[in-house]
Amino acid sequence: MLPLPGEFVELHVFEPRYQRLFNELENMELVEFGIPCAHEGQIRRTGAVMRLVNISRREVNGRRDVTVKATGLFRLESCDMRDGQLGYPLGETADVPDWKSWTLDEDCRAVRDTLVGLMVTHGLDPKSLEQEGLIPVLTHLERDPVQRAEILEGASLEVMQLRLKQHLDLAVHILTQNPQDDANFFVN
Repeated sequence: MLPLPGEFVELHVFEPRYQRLFNELENMELVEFGIPCAHEGQIRRTGAVMRLVNISRREVNGRRDVTVKATGLFRLESCDMRDGQLGYPLGETADVPDWKSWTLDEDCRAVRDTLVGLMVTHGLDPKSLEQEGLIPVLTHLERDPVQRAEILEGASLEVMQLRLKQHLDLAVHILTQNPQDDANFFVN
C-alpha cells in the first residue's frame, strides 16, 4: 500500500500493536503516523504521512474500523521492526515537503494530453487526469504501490517526471491498440 496525499484509506485494526497505535492517535498523544510502501516483505524508502479521520466501528476487544488520510510523503531512513516498548514498528524519516510543487514537464504534459484525448474518444472520463502536478496525475493513473514507489524514488524531479512519462506512454499504447478482427483480445 502506498497512499498518495489526498487519498483516504479504510483500515481494519485488529493486531494489538496497531490497536495501541490507534489508541494513541485517538487520545491525541500522536497526531500522525506513517505507512511505508511494503511489498513481499521488503520495505521501500517511500511512505505516506497519515492522519486519523474517522472511527466507523469500535469493538470491546479494541478492534476497530477507521478511515485515515494521506497528508504528505516521507523518505524512510531507517526502520526498527522489533516490538520494542511501543509494540509497533518505528522508523527515522525525512519529510518530503516539496511534493506539492512537483510539476509535469512539457513531455509529461504532452503525453498526458494525448491520453486524455484518447480517453474521450473511448468514452472514458478523463477528468481525474486533467489535473496539473505529478502527484495528482500519479494518483489517478491507477498504478500499484510498487510502481508508485518506483516513480517517487527517483533521485530528482526530472527522473520522477521521466518515470511518470513512461507509465503515461504505456497507458496511451494500451488505448491505441486495436482489437484483432473485432475480437476481445489485442495483439501484443
